[in-house]
Amino acid sequence: MMMTDLDQLLATARAMPVDARLADMDAAVIAGLGRRREQMTARRSLMLAGLLAVGIGWVGSILPTAPAQAAPLPLGMSDYAPSRLLGQ
Repeated sequence: MMMTDLDQLLATARAMPVDARLADMDAAVIAGLGRRREQMTARRSLMLAGLLAVGIGWVGSILPTAPAQAAPLPLGMSDYAPSRLLGQ
C-alpha cells in the first residue's frame, strides 16, 4: 500500500515542469569550481613564498658571517656633517 503512494508521488513529481533555475546550474557549478581552484592556487603560492622566506631566514641565521664594520670614510661626507662637527 505504501509503495503505491510512493509511485504516485514520484509520477506527480515527474509530471511537474522543471524549474528554470536548474538550466543555469551547470554553469554556476563550473564557475564555482574555477574560483575554488584559483583560491587554492593562490593559497599554495602564498604558503610556498612563506616557507621560502622562513628557510632563507633560517639558513641566513645559521651561516657564519663576518661582523659588520663601518667604512673608515664614506664617500662624499661633508666636513660640516653633524658627526664631524661633534668630533666623532
